[in-house]
Amino acid sequence: MNDVYNRRPLGADSVTWRRFGHLSGLFLAGTGLLLQVAHPVVGAGVLQHSEFKARPWRRAVRTHLSTMRFIYGMRPGPAHAGDRLRELHKDIKGVDGQGRRYHALNPEAYAWVHFTLARFMVDTARVFGDPMTADETERMWQEFREIGRVLHIKDHHMPADWAAAQGWFDRIVRDRLEATESTGDVLAELAGPAPPSRWIPLPLWGLFARPAGKLMRLTTVGGLPPELRDRLGIRWSAVEERRLRRFGRIVGGAIRVLPWPLQYTPLAVAAILRDRWRTGARLSPAPTGIPAAEIRSAAPNRAPAPPVADQLAGRAT
Repeated sequence: MNDVYNRRPLGADSVTWRRFGHLSGLFLAGTGLLLQVAHPVVGAGVLQHSEFKARPWRRAVRTHLSTMRFIYGMRPGPAHAGDRLRELHKDIKGVDGQGRRYHALNPEAYAWVHFTLARFMVDTARVFGDPMTADETERMWQEFREIGRVLHIKDHHMPADWAAAQGWFDRIVRDRLEATESTGDVLAELAGPAPPSRWIPLPLWGLFARPAGKLMRLTTVGGLPPELRDRLGIRWSAVEERRLRRFGRIVGGAIRVLPWPLQYTPLAVAAILRDRWRTGARLSPAPTGIPAAEIRSAAPNRAPAPPVADQLAGRAT
């Protein structure tokens, strides 16, 4: 059997698990989505094959569940999630509005979507006042390369280290990303989100949607590279930049003083608790920003975490 089926998920000691499911990330989810659909291959696939425009909430929930499966190893496991994703994307192909042929399994586009999830963690940490150290960022990227292999992304399609990944990111932003119909759809949905259920009265929903839309636009647009903002025709002022920084300080600080289970999304909490039960660890996850070495030194009954490649080499449980 292929080796990917014998790999188990990362654990609570990993940077990825401690960073990805953080509650503050909900505010920057739109940034990652915009980065993805600004790639012409991804944008065309979403426009012609996705239900995002017709049912944005259902699409968002399904995407979230799919992502959590391969990040946190939710059943039936990361390898099965990777196979499922490949199968789903196999028939997503066609010709875009400019006459260019595309396929969702285009190696660059597939790797780009994966990379935006890693970039999402770094940006979330920065915006909400808990920036990742250089060592932490490098470890996270090596963990993400391992996850990429489970998703059938070839090594040569993923930069070898974070410095190279940053250079690749800059090149894709500069040379490949563009305003697409899908970027317009995402911006429109963020500015005026549709109600998640037809049973919610529109006047009542409007009381929530208008301020929420303004907030999501602030965090989403503020997280984009300035070059891409300009290309999408989005205005961004110094006043908005100050608002974003102030919002990040307040919300980030408030979340960090909460008990740790309230700092994470529910599915991330469930995965972390499952890992603690499986390994016998008694310590709750450290607040973000504390290196994994400090977690292990504080938990004498837990063996030191193995290298990243070894963490994923065991059989799934």
